[in-house]
Amino acid sequence: MKLWVGTAGYAYPAWVGDFYPPGTSSTDMLSYYARQFSAVEINSTFYRPPTIEQVEKMCRKVPAGFGFTLKVPRSASHENSPDELPAFHRAAEQFAARDCLLSLIVQIPEAFRNSAVNRAWLVHIREQLRPFPLAVEFRHRSWDVDALPKWAAKHGFDVVSVGVPDIPTLFPNGLRAEGPRVYARLHSENADAWYSGGTARYAYDYPDATLTEWASGLTAAAAAGRERALVFFNNCVGIQATTNAKRLIDLLRETAPAIEIVPPPQPVEPKGLFDDVE
Repeated sequence: MKLWVGTAGYAYPAWVGDFYPPGTSSTDMLSYYARQFSAVEINSTFYRPPTIEQVEKMCRKVPAGFGFTLKVPRSASHENSPDELPAFHRAAEQFAARDCLLSLIVQIPEAFRNSAVNRAWLVHIREQLRPFPLAVEFRHRSWDVDALPKWAAKHGFDVVSVGVPDIPTLFPNGLRAEGPRVYARLHSENADAWYSGGTARYAYDYPDATLTEWASGLTAAAAAGRERALVFFNNCVGIQATTNAKRLIDLLRETAPAIEIVPPPQPVEPKGLFDDVE
């Protein structure tokens, strides 16, 4: 099983000085990030689809082999509007044409409960975004039913595994590996701050014991023949997401040699004038 590990977003000014070198500008963040991780989840597409020019700019900043996942616009996931899906699809095509699109992800709110109407809307999103891989992150526990894996497989969804607190209304915490692809988002297990508003819920540092549990789940998924896994840390208050991501990679290298951890791709150095002369 191939595994990509990264963070949810990269353009965090608060990371400068700790993760990014002091003085790093926002325009240089992605190129530095791509030397540390093999993939990133792009959150800005949640607010608006990127233009072709923005896609080209992002792809120029990363070496070949780096992977992006794109979050479906909130107009579709939170407002049930199809208006931005065509532009989002065009952006996904541009990433795919450059061989750097790993997946799309639709994150639906906790208020979006399991119902026939809501299932139909998700299927509509799925159909509008073919042929790209699409993961769906459920927030409400009503979606945790026995029929979910079969329904997701029928319509071509990957069900997101979530790292969240053990709160009765939330979709259950833990790794799911029913389909051929695994997509995991580790947010936080900070139950006290989960509903406090703002970014407080994401101020969380995953302990080794919890990361070891996720490593064990990924090892089991690999043993079960899963094709690939994407893991993104969303606890991006402070640099915990980056340190937790690197620690998970270290744990897997120690305990799961059968998992092919995709390393950060190396930039291709330009050839000198006489490099081809023997």
